[in-house]
Amino acid sequence: MALIASTASARASTLDIFGFGGRSPGLAGTGVATADDYDATFLNPAGLAYATHKRATLGVLYGSFDLVLAGQRTDTQPARGSVIGGLVPMPLGGVLKDRVGLGFGFYVPLDTLNKAAAPFPGVPSFALLATRSQVIAIQVAVGVRVKDHLSIGAGVIALAALRGNIDVTTDAAGRFTTFSEERLVTQFAPVLGVRYAMPAKQLTLGATFRAPSRSDFDIEVTSDLGDAIPLSLPPIRIAGNAQYDPLTVATEVAWQARPDLLASLQLQYQRWSAFPLPTENPVSGTPPQAPPGFHDTVVPRLSLEYVHPVGPSRFTGRLGYAFLWSPAPEMRGRQSLLDNHRHLAALGLGWSDRRTPVRIDVWVQAQYLQFRRHTKDAGLFEPDDTLPFMTISTRGHVLASGLTVGVDL
Repeated sequence: MALIASTASARASTLDIFGFGGRSPGLAGTGVATADDYDATFLNPAGLAYATHKRATLGVLYGSFDLVLAGQRTDTQPARGSVIGGLVPMPLGGVLKDRVGLGFGFYVPLDTLNKAAAPFPGVPSFALLATRSQVIAIQVAVGVRVKDHLSIGAGVIALAALRGNIDVTTDAAGRFTTFSEERLVTQFAPVLGVRYAMPAKQLTLGATFRAPSRSDFDIEVTSDLGDAIPLSLPPIRIAGNAQYDPLTVATEVAWQARPDLLASLQLQYQRWSAFPLPTENPVSGTPPQAPPGFHDTVVPRLSLEYVHPVGPSRFTGRLGYAFLWSPAPEMRGRQSLLDNHRHLAALGLGWSDRRTPVRIDVWVQAQYLQFRRHTKDAGLFEPDDTLPFMTISTRGHVLASGLTVGVDL
């Protein structure tokens, strides 16, 4: 009952909201055409083909959500997690010498490995930003340089899903007894990428395909109360989706305008029309829910990266902007999965030095949610139905920052 009464909702992952690594989040999520570190496992595995040395990276991420629903701030918990990355050039010979790179990246929440909530259908909530992302994500990928200016890559994103059951029964003395079993299982999503350099024009092109990645939960509650309660209780299924990233296709062009200045432009298609119901009906025989009605989106991202050497040190400044179209329509019917258009502004700073194998990257992001109002259409409800609201507004902002430290091995 406590799980069912929770009012949190499914959301996109931390990787989808903020990006991954120490460089790309400071560039508003660009890097499909230029990433060549462990962050390429998410951005474009083809970039791993250009690995020249081993590198291990550790980092932290923190994001706060100031979301306002019907004039009241929601009790949205922050996102807190650690980032672990690794890059290894494969020591192969023959035609594959210096052409294959392996990368891995982990995002591990600091509070728990997996956390899910099941809201009542129709309860107003922020569909993509309502709860912190408490799901561990594991990424592994390999990149291969086919020709001097062409590389391809493939990888997989693994998320943890929750399965289990709760059995309520009575013992010999007639006392209630509960047996509970939960287990984590793995759900996989493949990632494919390609990258092509045009040195004569100082251009690099990149494209990435990411299959939908999701973390579901499914817990069945059964009861056998014997003579304690003279009622036959039906099984209750607490099931739904805790985290969902849609099928994504991103294309990007990077222009080396000067030796010290890189400009990138990315267009990202996301198939939000396949967004699943955050909560499935708990009892069989319940009338089916209305579909979420989300639509596909195209997200533009642009960034600039400037490199400034100071003696043996090298400082890299980054800035970026993205406009994140909301996939959610106006919630006029029974569903109340609320969402807003977002403006994302990002800044980043990187430091490295020829005298030391250490690299440090920091970034900050600010996301502003445009004001939005939803009005229910009473004609879509039965005369005796209670509307969850007549008119409701949403707004807010999201602030996030991260720090990563890499060491060349």
